[in-house]
Amino acid sequence: MLVHRRDLRRQWKSFQESEPFLHVLQGFLHAIDWREPWIVSILAFHVLTLVIALVTRKRGAVQLFVFVLAGGVIFNAERLNKLGAQHWEKFAGQNYFDSTGVFMSAVVSGPQLLVMFIILINYLINCAGMLVEAKKRELIYKAKQRAKEAKASGASAGNKKED
Repeated sequence: MLVHRRDLRRQWKSFQESEPFLHVLQGFLHAIDWREPWIVSILAFHVLTLVIALVTRKRGAVQLFVFVLAGGVIFNAERLNKLGAQHWEKFAGQNYFDSTGVFMSAVVSGPQLLVMFIILINYLINCAGMLVEAKKRELIYKAKQRAKEAKASGASAGNKKED
């Protein structure tokens, strides 16, 4: 499917004429009642997973658990959004759960993606460190091997001179 320049220009012009992103973001933030207990619980969960991800950066098993947990939350965000849309009257003051899942993406999935990204960067840093350590050990091993070979060839050369 080819997109024509006219269509792109028209879409770009309508995008430029639309409301600025910061105004949309500010409206989104003001539309949410951040004091509702279930929203406070979601935010506390995000803070907890972030702190665990940062504090346990040297413990791979814990990092893996947090990574899988965050991935599971993101994977199930659509289902949670549908459940929230069906039962919002039981726990919320207003219906935050639209069909496009903007609330779930911004308030639930987005922060968990950030936690997963931090863990991924930590894994890459740890892998780079292990690679450097392995290379150091390899170089030390090769130097010891060369020293042994030099010593052995020096001893055999000394034996030939004595003959």
